Amino acid sequence: MQIEIRLFATLASYADHEDVDSDGCLSIEGPATIRDALLRLGVPEQDIKLVFLNGVGASLDSSLKDKDRVGIFPPIGGG
Repeated sequence: MQIEIRLFATLASYADHEDVDSDGCLSIEGPATIRDALLRLGVPEQDIKLVFLNGVGASLDSSLKDKDRVGIFPPIGGG
């Protein structure tokens, strides 16, 4: 299956992976979860704060299906 994966802020460098194409899509064998996709890219779980699946809040254990869109954000500080 193909999923679109967007990694934001300090996580963006993990999207520069040989398995992610120029459109930000990752091919992954199913069944799979968001956690499976992030493990494949080497994203440290402790660096993840917010997870979105098709624009809705989700967990790392959410199941993926073909054409899903995943957004991952780290903790972001400001002031």
